[in-house]
Amino acid sequence: MKKFQVQPGFVVQAFRFALDPNAIQESALRSHCGAARAAYNWAVGWVTASWGQRKAEASYKVAEEELTPWRPWSLPALRKEFNQVKRTDPRYAHWWHENSKEAYSTGLANAAAAFDNYTKSKNGRRKGARMGTPRFKSKRKARLACRFTTGSIRVADDRHVTLPVLGHPHP
Repeated sequence: MKKFQVQPGFVVQAFRFALDPNAIQESALRSHCGAARAAYNWAVGWVTASWGQRKAEASYKVAEEELTPWRPWSLPALRKEFNQVKRTDPRYAHWWHENSKEAYSTGLANAAAAFDNYTKSKNGRRKGARMGTPRFKSKRKARLACRFTTGSIRVADDRHVTLPVLGHPHP
């Protein structure tokens, strides 16, 4: 991944806010974090299912050119496939529209990075300890995390932040 470079004449400014959500907003934030975890788990399952299928076919001596094709794990490929699945899969069909697209994108981006780190580690192109295959995240043990990078993110009166779908806090 390319490192961010500041163009000449531009100023980069960052802000860090501590969120103090009300009960409804906290519930919505938890839902967004759960959506990111669900998208991550879907991506891990979707990609590793093709690996398992190929392994089973190879054990039956199926020719290489007839094996199930590899499923891509780039972020655009995962996003395209998840956008088709989320409307029809009963695991997501009833609640996917309640969360921002940013929540799902967070999970899919994390899955793509996990698969990239695994393949780089396996091929010896990654420094540090060897990485195993990406694993599913537990609903109870996973850290609640979600990124908002696009959409209607606004700062109002230096005290309030408006986030996509979540809105802004009412004093």
